[in-house]
Parts: sequence; C-alpha cells; structure tokens
Amino acid sequence: MTDSSFRLRWTYGIVALGCVMTIPSGYIAAQTPTDAASEASEAETVYLPEGFPESFRFPEGSRLVSASGGQPPEYDIRSYNVDLETSVPVTDVVDFYTEWLAKSGFEILEIETGNATLIRFDMLGLDDASVMISDMYGDGTTRVSISLIMDPEPE
Repeated sequence: MTDSSFRLRWTYGIVALGCVMTIPSGYIAAQTPTDAASEASEAETVYLPEGFPESFRFPEGSRLVSASGGQPPEYDIRSYNVDLETSVPVTDVVDFYTEWLAKSGFEILEIETGNATLIRFDMLGLDDASVMISDMYGDGTTRVSISLIMDPEPE
C-alpha cells in the first residue's frame, strides 16, 4: 500500500468514524426510551385551549388527555376539540351530559347510540357541537370527545 493511499484510507476512516460517532449516537440517544416510572412522573400537562368556554363542565374525576383549537380574534370561526378520560361509567357520563346540557340552556338536537353515544347540541353562538362518549377498549375507562365550533362573532 502506498503512502498516499494509506493516508486517503485513514482520512476516509476518520471521517466515517466521526459520522458514526456524531449523527447516529445523537439519534439513538434521542430515540432511547426511558423507564416507565420516569415517563409517568414527567407526563406532559394538558390545558384547555384559550377561549374554550369556561362554563363547559366535565364529569367529576375527569382527566384531560388532549385539547386543541381556539383561534386568534381575526379569524371568523373558532373550533375546539377536547378529549378526556374518566372512570365514571358510560351511562352515567351520558346522563351527566344530557342533564347538564338541558339545565344549561343547550338544545339537544339528537342522541345517537351504538358503539359510542353521540350527543349533538346547539345554542346561540354555536355552529356545531357534540359530545361523544365511549368505552372503546372495554377496559372501564370512559373516553369523552367534545367538539365545539363557534359561530363567527357579529361585527
């Protein structure tokens, strides 16, 4: 092996080693899962989106799983999607929402039942609104998905 070919191979080897040591190791470190206890203790806190109606209620003991939506004031329509879980049985959550919506002045448009119960409701200021309630996995955890699309505010 000539001196120049040795230097070329040595240079390629150093460059290749540097690539292997920097890019993949950083990638692997970022992808390496931590233990479950550590993940649970550092669980991300979910908040209701800005502008979500403060008067909207959730069953006791509910845990917010995800929330999205809201729009800056310059947008005509605001929409919100909120998902939560509770250990309260599906039938009790359905009763909670049908009673609370009626008492709070909402008009219940329809209640569809099946694998999930969907309650569609309306009120002045709402374009479309629903609550879907299910025990999708049969594990005793009731999942609630709330969707609110607000009417554009009058100018």
